[in-house]
Amino acid sequence: MRIYLAWQYITGYSTSGMHELVAQGHDVKLMFQEALVKPPFLAPFDDAELTKGLDAVGWTGQPDEDLLIQQVEEFQPDVLVVNSWHIPAYMRLAKKWKGKALRVVVMDHQWDGTLKQWGARLTRNFYIQKYFDAAWMPSDPQAEFARHLGFKQHQIITGLYTCEDSFFTGPQENPADAFLLVGRLVDTKGVDVLAPAYRKYREQSEAAGKTPWGLTVAGIGPMEDELKAIPGVEMLGFVMPKDLPSVMARTGCMILPSRWEPWGVVVHEAIASGQAVILTQVCGAASKLVNDGYNGRIIAVGAVDEMVEAMHWIANADPEQRKLISRRSAELAKQFTPQFMAGNLVSKAVELLPEALGQGT
Repeated sequence: MRIYLAWQYITGYSTSGMHELVAQGHDVKLMFQEALVKPPFLAPFDDAELTKGLDAVGWTGQPDEDLLIQQVEEFQPDVLVVNSWHIPAYMRLAKKWKGKALRVVVMDHQWDGTLKQWGARLTRNFYIQKYFDAAWMPSDPQAEFARHLGFKQHQIITGLYTCEDSFFTGPQENPADAFLLVGRLVDTKGVDVLAPAYRKYREQSEAAGKTPWGLTVAGIGPMEDELKAIPGVEMLGFVMPKDLPSVMARTGCMILPSRWEPWGVVVHEAIASGQAVILTQVCGAASKLVNDGYNGRIIAVGAVDEMVEAMHWIANADPEQRKLISRRSAELAKQFTPQFMAGNLVSKAVELLPEALGQGT
């Protein structure tokens, strides 16, 4: 199958599926927006390394529309994948290729009922539905948004995000007594909630005569001072994705206290490495990758006391229970893999192509 990917910024968790498409024998071309390094908002990913082995061309500013059209016309794809719908050249291409290929839009946002989302719903017949035949997303939380945009259930493709193979190292034989935070140190990530919660957890543990777990922080951002002054906190700064599996191997429970998190690939990375996870209910990945009380805890946004209780829940678990939780996480991680990401896209494309080409109903 010939698949053209008109992408925005690339990451290891997006290109892992692209490489798998090639490995499965499909003909893949990629046009992508090159990363602009503006720490802490965009990590300095190595585009050359991520696209090694892919037929790829990058762009800055705006894509070369003449080159884009030329590539697609010469390639004659069966599937045209667009990420994102905010890039005018990509949208014009999608409109032009109606009836010539299965046009798939990438989306990872949940339905939040914002005015902007309601606007997209109200204009769906004049905008999204004119340009795309299917939507590709991580899982169920995004499917509701897709339905609001007019996509029928059979036009919804899941499995968009997966961690890279290097993270699948779990379960942990002896889970480490350490918490882990990975991400940008900004307000939306709940750093101001984690800081007092971790302080309180340490105070309560010490008062009970127990040794509190340390907290490893892999990330940078304007709120790092909230954490680095707390005893027991290890600040690693920005950690390159290729080095993150080794960090996860020496920690036992990842915390994601986000106020807004459409999916959260880091959750998949954590459970693939066999970690327990504490996260807020707004994290999209919670719907598939964390079961409350099974392999982690799901807490309310901004709930300091709930986070403290969750920390004690995992820290006070006996060694056998910790190993069981690690096994559960590693098993749940198998739902999403580069192989599933690629395979599900292709199988759904085979199903939807006749409809997109006007050959079926």
